[in-house]
Amino acid sequence: MARDDSTAQDGTETTAELRQALAAHFKGRPLPPDLLITTRAEVERREFRAYGQGWRDRGEHDERRRAETTRAAAPRPSPTDATVLPFPHPSGPSAARSHPHDEPS
Repeated sequence: MARDDSTAQDGTETTAELRQALAAHFKGRPLPPDLLITTRAEVERREFRAYGQGWRDRGEHDERRRAETTRAAAPRPSPTDATVLPFPHPSGPSAARSHPHDEPS
């Protein structure tokens, strides 16, 4: 049981030995439900993933902060700087007769 995780590729052999040792230690009582048995490689993989996720989160936070700073520094339009949108006028011969008030009586 003193072997390290390198004895089995996926850790099943080591995990089985550890479960047997724990079962002998608990003398037939069931193992605690919150007991988790994992390999060192799995713990390192999870730690590396969490570390990478932390850097990714930091990068996203920095991007949001830069965007907010840029937006806050941008000049805001004043109420006098309104954009004028022209009303579309119909064109062509049928447009002249489209209003009933424009026809001669």
